[in-house]
Amino acid sequence: MHHTDLRQLLDQTLTDPRQHCPLPGHGEGHVCIVRAGWDLARLEQAVLEVLPWTGQPVRRLVTGGVPIPAFGGPPTGPGEGEVLELRGWALNEHWFGYGLTAAADGPRGVIVVAGRGAFPSDVGWPQRLAVLTGWEALRPVRDDHAIGRAIDWAAAESALGTALPSGYKEIVDLFGVGSFDEYLDLLVPGAPAADLVSWGLDMPKYAELYRPHPVYPAPGGVLIWGSSEQELTFHWLTGADDPDDWPVLVQYNSGEWQRFDCGTGEFILRLLTDRQEPFAFPTAALVVAHWFEGWGLPEPQ
Repeated sequence: MHHTDLRQLLDQTLTDPRQHCPLPGHGEGHVCIVRAGWDLARLEQAVLEVLPWTGQPVRRLVTGGVPIPAFGGPPTGPGEGEVLELRGWALNEHWFGYGLTAAADGPRGVIVVAGRGAFPSDVGWPQRLAVLTGWEALRPVRDDHAIGRAIDWAAAESALGTALPSGYKEIVDLFGVGSFDEYLDLLVPGAPAADLVSWGLDMPKYAELYRPHPVYPAPGGVLIWGSSEQELTFHWLTGADDPDDWPVLVQYNSGEWQRFDCGTGEFILRLLTDRQEPFAFPTAALVVAHWFEGWGLPEPQ
């Protein structure tokens, strides 16, 4: 496979999501390029040389002919054209993958670009973030095999003395503790070194850092919910009776503030993808494929 073939595949599919795959039994919404004599290692080398690489982990999209539920790519029924193995990552609203497909003379290498479709109108911001990042919900916590614990929102809200935005709680329940694009780190109740409750309760000790805004629990005070390696911090401007009406405030390392009149989920998604002011954060301009680096859930105390 010449690199220009791969680049043409990528360009054509991203500009026309109705591409029709020519393989037997495959349909619209994706394109496959099949080449004999290409193994997984050689395919991976080819795609890494062509794609802007973000360093995010490669996910298994199909294993043993069985696709993961979130993968909206080619069918994997028996017979020629069956996708046997597929590895890849989310590329905005597409999956991009490389793997093996069945053929009469044995497995062949395949490159696949598959559209994941537009966001349905009834899908909330947390679910859109999951689609954007290719994230699968944390598996349920079960007995002694728990990966952590479900967040005790009643206890967290009682400790803070306020209810929290429902969109934020949905995001934490879906993603757990971690970082979007290695840029925005969530504060989560009970998370080591990133505990929303302890950070919030400590804010009055450093009230001068948040001027001219008062800090929570003062009326209309700011309450922190996220941070960034770039020394940005992300807050809610409390005050509205309904926490879902709290706008987002960003504080820059210069001490300046910027207000965003939207909820937490919409803010995060637009921070990652929107190149227009007032957003236009570096992650939108520099990152092609968005991801979430999960650190699990807080361990039981």
